[in-house]
Amino acid sequence: MRMARTSFLALGAVAMWAWTGHAAFAGEIGSPVILRLGDVLPTPAPSPTMEERVRIIESLTMLNTPEGESTVTFRAADYGETETGTHRTIAIEQYSLVEPKPEAKQLRDEIVRKLRDLERDLLKFVEITGPPRAPEAIQDSLGSQQPYR
Repeated sequence: MRMARTSFLALGAVAMWAWTGHAAFAGEIGSPVILRLGDVLPTPAPSPTMEERVRIIESLTMLNTPEGESTVTFRAADYGETETGTHRTIAIEQYSLVEPKPEAKQLRDEIVRKLRDLERDLLKFVEITGPPRAPEAIQDSLGSQQPYR
């Protein structure tokens, strides 16, 4: 379980690093996929502005263990997008691929195959950019700071 927690923490750290703008690559490889769902019903005054409802996948988490177990969860969110480009949250939901509805099992299997392909590509990326550092190397790079335990 220690490996699973470490993998999850590493994924979380990368996600936070990317979210804070350190990995802002949207201009290089494109923006996230946005599903446009049509107009949001206007809200009563004081904000009767027209909005388009858009849906995005906000986060994707894959937790793998050396024993071969995998858990995949993701969060989808609907936003109202105004003509001026501002957004407001309409709905957020967390999903898991562990036990999908029967009608979603085939799609789940396809998603998992694609994620395994992505994992292979990510492992190639790691080989090119450098392997993971041992915990001692991470500790040394922190200097006098103590890691959380």
